[in-house]
Amino acid sequence: AWTKLDVLERLTAHNGEKSYVGLKEAMAQGGDWEAFCRSDDMQQRAFPKPWDTKLSAFEKALVVKSLRENFLNMVARNVVLEELGQLFIESPPFNLASCYADSVATMPLIFVLSAGADPTEYLLTLAAEKGYTEKLHFISLGQGQGPKAEALIKLGWDTGDWVCLQNCHLADSWMPRLEAIQESQDPEKINEDYRLWLTSMPSPKFPVPVLQSGIKITNEPPKGLRANLGRTYQDIAEDVFEGCPSKPFEFKKLLFGLAFFHAVILERRKFGPIGWNIPYEWMDSDFQVSREQVRMYLVSQPDVPWITLRYIIAEVNYGGRVTDDKDVRLISAVLKGYFSEGILEKGFKFAGLDAYWVPDEGCLQETRDYLKSLPMDEESRFEA
Repeated sequence: AWTKLDVLERLTAHNGEKSYVGLKEAMAQGGDWEAFCRSDDMQQRAFPKPWDTKLSAFEKALVVKSLRENFLNMVARNVVLEELGQLFIESPPFNLASCYADSVATMPLIFVLSAGADPTEYLLTLAAEKGYTEKLHFISLGQGQGPKAEALIKLGWDTGDWVCLQNCHLADSWMPRLEAIQESQDPEKINEDYRLWLTSMPSPKFPVPVLQSGIKITNEPPKGLRANLGRTYQDIAEDVFEGCPSKPFEFKKLLFGLAFFHAVILERRKFGPIGWNIPYEWMDSDFQVSREQVRMYLVSQPDVPWITLRYIIAEVNYGGRVTDDKDVRLISAVLKGYFSEGILEKGFKFAGLDAYWVPDEGCLQETRDYLKSLPMDEESRFEA
């Protein structure tokens, strides 16, 4: 690290100035620099004076990289923030309605699938908003489903129904037929309300002309606890959040604990085999099913059935994807930290960290505002 700092001192900027002259001498004196160099949140700490104003964000990033290489990704975000603004460091909310507004009847809308992101709920919500709940047809492509899919497409041409062909990557042999069907479209004879929705993992067998003629949509799972929780609560509607009038306090607390659990088990995957022995692709649907079961049990039971909820969520809903017995034990242990009597107490904190606590019962917007105040980067001891 000292050698890298020595190189920085000898560097000359494009404007002819040597920005780092005196940096090593300042560090050697200790004081604020010693506390800065030993900190585990270096990426978000202010530089000791006068270096906090003397160096640009990029120059500060080089100093942090020299001292602690593992913080490079985090300080890179600081550079983007200073140069381009907040818009470029936060994932925008998924907006399927705007994609639909840009489409026409002859243009397929293609969901490029990724691990942990399921577009089905978004499509069902959009169909409900547009009054197409009864006119939306799903078919999962696979053995012998090609002729059924073709019949649905031709029905949609006439009636204006929506057709969603799921998992196109599993129907390689039928993809040439899909290409032929799309190329045979006559815009004059197709109902203008018709839409074709396709879902597929990236595949070399997917027909290029269909890909080029369609609108490509992807919904990458957000990175980090704050972003993950933010998207989860962005997708929760007001009627769902207030959906347990008999026990609103318990439901909102448990809903937050469930969202935290969902975010943590997804984020653990970045630790590789230290996080999970086998990487699992948990989906939004796992969270949604668990959320409805929490509501159902709270409505039907006089008290909160902790043992039942922990078993159903950890070992059935999420655990149904888990194949390693040690991972089963781990997922149950993680959930128990968020689904216990303590979560109902005022000021309950996750893992004893001051930044992560369960917000008081309130409206949905208040919870979303609280999530925006969470740290951009979670502490490693919380997740690991």
